[in-house]
Amino acid sequence: MAPLLRPLRLGAAAAVILVAGCSPGTVRLAYRPAVGDVATYRTSVRAVSVTTVGEDPPRRRVTSVMLTARHRVLEAGPAGSRVEVRLRPDGGGTVTFVVRFDRAGQLSEVQRIEGLPAAALGDLGLSELFPAAAAAPPRRPLAPGDSWTIGGPVRLPGTGPAAARLDGTGRLVALAVADGRRLARVDSTYRVPVRRTAADTGGRAALEGTLGTRALVAYDLDDREVQSVHATSSGRYALTLLPPAGVAGTAVPGVLEVEVTSSTSRVR
Repeated sequence: MAPLLRPLRLGAAAAVILVAGCSPGTVRLAYRPAVGDVATYRTSVRAVSVTTVGEDPPRRRVTSVMLTARHRVLEAGPAGSRVEVRLRPDGGGTVTFVVRFDRAGQLSEVQRIEGLPAAALGDLGLSELFPAAAAAPPRRPLAPGDSWTIGGPVRLPGTGPAAARLDGTGRLVALAVADGRRLARVDSTYRVPVRRTAADTGGRAALEGTLGTRALVAYDLDDREVQSVHATSSGRYALTLLPPAGVAGTAVPGVLEVEVTSSTSRVR
C-alpha cells in the first residue's frame, strides 16, 4: 500500500536568485517569481515500501517512475504567489495542482485541481514536487555556511481543513562552478506529519506518522533557475485497515514503512 502523502514537485517554477545588492561572497536565494514564468523538470523516483498488517508476514514493494512537471506562475506579489503545476508520469495521465507560497516564499498550500486519483501516483512524497520550495531560503543575503529555519503550516491534498506543520532547517553549503555554470548548493532537512484516510472498493485505510526528508538542491546563479535536486524521504506510519463506510467490521492494525529516493533535473 502506498503512503498517502504524495509528491507535488519541484521548487515550483524555480527559485529566483537575486545577486544585486549583496556583499561579496553572498547571494540571495529567496523565491520571487514573475507572473508567466515557466519551468519544466524531469524526475526519476524509486520507492520501497514494507507493509505489515495483523499477523500476516511483511509485504515489500518496489516501484520506479519517471515524472515530467511543468510549472507556470499564475500570480506573484507582496502577499505571496500561486503556481500551476502539471505533473505527468510517463505512460500516465496528467494531474494538475495549484501551489500557494506565502509572503516569505514558503510553501503554504497544495491544492489538487484535476487529474488522476492520488493512489495512481504511487509512493511519492513532498520532495518529488517541491524540494526547492521546501528549502525556503530567507530573503537576506547568504554566505556559505549560513543556515535558516524552515517552518510553517502547509495544507496538503486530501488531508481535510487542518494544516500540517512543516519544520526543518536549511543551509547554504557552497558557491561553486560546474560545467561552466555558477551554482549555489543548499542542504535542507524537514519533517511533516501525515494523517489521512483513503478509500477504495476494498475498504478504507488510515495512516498516521511522520515523513522526513533530506534534499540537496543546486540553484543556477546565471539564469536564476533550480538546476537539480536529489532527495531522500523516509516515513513510518501506523496503518489501520477499516471496513467500507456503512459496513460493520473490525479494524485491523498494521505498520507501513517507506523510503523514497528521487533525482530531478531541469529540462532545457
